[in-house]
Amino acid sequence: MIPASCTPLSRVQQYALIALLTLTALPHVLNIDSRISALFLVLVVYRTLAIEKSILLPGKWLLLLVTLGALGNVLMHYPILLGRNAGVALLTSMLALKLMEMRVRRDVHILVFIGYFTLVTQFLYRDDSWLVLYALLLLFGLTAMLVESSRSTASANLIRPLGVSLSLLVQALPIMILLFILFPRFSSPLWSLGAETGAAVSGVSGNISAGSISRLSRSPEVAFRVDFNGEIPPPAQRYWRGPVFWFSDGKNWNADENEELAGADLISLGQTVDYSVTLEPTPGSWLYALELPVKVPRDSQLRSDYQLIRNTPVKRRVRYSVSSVLDYRTGPLAEKERQKGLQLPPGITPRMLDLVTGWQQQSRSDTALVLKALDYFRQQDFYYTLYPPLLGDNPADQFLFDTRRGFCEHYATSFTLLMRIAGIPARVVGGYQGGQVNPLGDYLIVRQSDAHAWAEVWLQNKGWQRVDPTVAVAPERIQQSIDPNLINDIIGAPILFGEIDSGLLRAMLNQLRWGADALNASWHRWVLGYSKESQVYLMRLLGLGFLRGPKLAYAMVGVTGLFILFLTLTLLYRVRERRDPISSTYQKFCQRLQRRGLVRLAHEGPKDFAERVINKCPELAGSVSAISSLYIGIRYGRQDNKPNRRRFNRLVRGFRP
Repeated sequence: MIPASCTPLSRVQQYALIALLTLTALPHVLNIDSRISALFLVLVVYRTLAIEKSILLPGKWLLLLVTLGALGNVLMHYPILLGRNAGVALLTSMLALKLMEMRVRRDVHILVFIGYFTLVTQFLYRDDSWLVLYALLLLFGLTAMLVESSRSTASANLIRPLGVSLSLLVQALPIMILLFILFPRFSSPLWSLGAETGAAVSGVSGNISAGSISRLSRSPEVAFRVDFNGEIPPPAQRYWRGPVFWFSDGKNWNADENEELAGADLISLGQTVDYSVTLEPTPGSWLYALELPVKVPRDSQLRSDYQLIRNTPVKRRVRYSVSSVLDYRTGPLAEKERQKGLQLPPGITPRMLDLVTGWQQQSRSDTALVLKALDYFRQQDFYYTLYPPLLGDNPADQFLFDTRRGFCEHYATSFTLLMRIAGIPARVVGGYQGGQVNPLGDYLIVRQSDAHAWAEVWLQNKGWQRVDPTVAVAPERIQQSIDPNLINDIIGAPILFGEIDSGLLRAMLNQLRWGADALNASWHRWVLGYSKESQVYLMRLLGLGFLRGPKLAYAMVGVTGLFILFLTLTLLYRVRERRDPISSTYQKFCQRLQRRGLVRLAHEGPKDFAERVINKCPELAGSVSAISSLYIGIRYGRQDNKPNRRRFNRLVRGFRP
């Protein structure tokens, strides 16, 4: 007799398994080398065709050649076989090779467990909520295939295994929640709020030049999300400060990497705003905060120019809390900062000097001169565009007098140079401006399209003051975000901002987008952001603040163990409760024969067992025949009624072999 594990797989089972495992490995197409992904897809297509044409099933020699080719393909792209991508490439190739030799139900066990491992590796690259849902659906399907392959008889009907799989997942869900809540956390969230990636990331970097921010502003990607502890500030106050640029060679502006730590020279003139930021991976180590931050997160430092710097680069998604004051006055200007704020690059042209000289002759103070400069941008023929004309060796001069078309970095850098020519200390600040409020989550979404640059000037008795020359040219930039879907790529074309009234269809799409983002933000905040501090707070809230360190681990093992014991006893009781009383009585009949040395075999039905007993013990023929016939009639025939059940129980009670 052929063991059940060696019976061939049905066509339905093969198609289902190939589809599930292909979907399991599909997200890795974007993660590993394209040639390894291509080989995986080719082998899957070949094995799918072999379901209908068994002649295509590979033999031993073909399997050997394909295995060597797949291994060589992996080694050619990942010679050392170390690292995340190499491991995933090898695992994906193994999955395809095992599919090639899939024949019988025993192979399902190996394929399903390889599929489980492949699902887990998805979270080495990303941790979005949609991926968790995707993985759970595939886990549900793979477990159903495992249940089907474990049955004693094969079946083309996969509905029952799906029900068993769902039941198993529902039973495991409370255990998963208990382990998640009680598993001792480290000082950072368990998954560090995101898998580290070696790919290039978008964001404001440590240098700025003509066109750098305009290129960034064409991206709709999320830069960070913000949860406020109170009301969300109006758009005009949403300046998210990042790197501060001091030095210029005429083309590029760079931040001061040796800037000193902040001193106590900030005077708050208004209320403090408290909020939490979930920052996506970004170039450098800058943490973005509203101007100006006064309470900074740990593992970071505040420089004297109010750059908020993290101690390590932001290669993963991080979440931090900040407090800022929106109305302030800074203290006196140090001589070192004054020198940096007046540094001029080579290439200052006579017409730039003449322009500033004219302003100085008409102004009685530095404040009046700043207003003159803003009037210049407002009254002259300047345009705000994402596609400015190309500039040569002296971009500031060409922008101010020739092209007069540019993005925020053109206005901020040229304005800063003009202020320095006038003897007013000035610097360029990079970051983001604005953000959209998600009405479904009551939080702020700041995208790369909100990237911005502005200037700061130092004025007597006022300290450092923000001056945004972009407002003089495009005041709507402060109230509305740039819509990347409406960008006109013609050189010099004006920027189109997001429309307020966009019609019913657009409103519905926006609602779906807000809902998806709110779900994703909640996932990041409450699940991936479940850190050691969050765990301690929750334990205190539940009155279990004494559970820390080893005690928390003991509690996790104890509570989970008790729940598993409770679940086991409940399932056993339900199985016992569902057992047919007639079957239980028949088991007593079989047990009495077993004492006589007549053991019923696992594959033996009641009729065959009765015939074997009668052949060995003819003196029991009458009782055994009557009991067995009545049991078969009640259990499988049409004799199931109360009189027959009472008679059957009476016959078994009186049976003494």
